[in-house]
Amino acid sequence: MRQKVLVIALCILALAAFAFGQSNDAKAKYNAGITAKQASKWAEAEKEFQAALALEPDYPAALIELGTVQFNLNKLPQAEESFKKCTVKDPNNQSAYYNLGMVQLKAKKFQLAEQSLLKSLALKTSDAETQKGLGQLYFQQENWDKSIEYYKLYNSANSSDAKSHFFLAKAYKEKANLAEAEKEYQAAIRIDPRLADAHYNLGNLLSDQKKFGAAIGSYKQALASDRNMFAAYYNLARAYQENQQYPEALQSYKDFVRLADGKAAYKGQVQAAKSLIPQIEEYLKNAE
Repeated sequence: MRQKVLVIALCILALAAFAFGQSNDAKAKYNAGITAKQASKWAEAEKEFQAALALEPDYPAALIELGTVQFNLNKLPQAEESFKKCTVKDPNNQSAYYNLGMVQLKAKKFQLAEQSLLKSLALKTSDAETQKGLGQLYFQQENWDKSIEYYKLYNSANSSDAKSHFFLAKAYKEKANLAEAEKEYQAAIRIDPRLADAHYNLGNLLSDQKKFGAAIGSYKQALASDRNMFAAYYNLARAYQENQQYPEALQSYKDFVRLADGKAAYKGQVQAAKSLIPQIEEYLKNAE
């Protein structure tokens, strides 16, 4: 489902200082690679950074940038190798360990990713992006305690990151700490009022607690942000039904069937909605 999806961003720190001491030809290739990278010409950038490294194998900045473009080209084994080489050539390069860990995380090499990210944090104990990366790593492993620990560390210095609050909320929900989960969903929404997944998940959290009136508001906000969030129509209809708002429930079920009918992922819910629609129509007719 949409809410399970984790977006992993590769953060590359400025490494201009490493460019000094390289030959003019290698620096020229490196600079050409930077220009291509800035234009999102990833294949061209890869070629230029490889040319720089052919001239100067001990060129950490070129290795970092090569790994970056390979990551963007989804060449994960090559990106991992580039960042590994950088850590060998420069064992104290925190940025190299961070990026190596994030590539390994995307490749679902969780044990290796953990080692790389912890090494990054050991080299720079307050590095926020590494804290966030560890939060993502442990979230994917369903280690909720560790995920909460690192997301809280990250959020303490980066409270304006809506998605990190969102994932922290989900980790709290898995721990059955509903009060903290609700607080973090609300924090995510304050930062980004159009974050549909936060509204939707908050609605689910409120529905689980039978707070159907509040859940209705959250589902409506989710749909205001994303009209194609089909599951929100279904859950909104259920919340209306539980709240005894039957005309609204009927319309939401109809909206859901109209949008989701024929989509395999929603087959069971569509069948349930189709069976409920005539029942609610009959109830409303008899209530007139």
